[in-house]
Amino acid sequence: MKKYEYKMVEVKEKIGLNFSKKVSDAEKQWNELGMEGWKFCTWGNGVMIFIREVDE
Repeated sequence: MKKYEYKMVEVKEKIGLNFSKKVSDAEKQWNELGMEGWKFCTWGNGVMIFIREVDE
């Protein structure tokens, strides 16, 4: 049976008007999580939820 673990990341609104920088920062964070094996699952109530399979 496959097993999974979840990671919840709080969504914080960054101050500033530079939307391109906000997108770039988010992309960097998501790529770092992806390199660690995390896959975006869903979001809601101020958190993003990521999932990855756990080796048994």
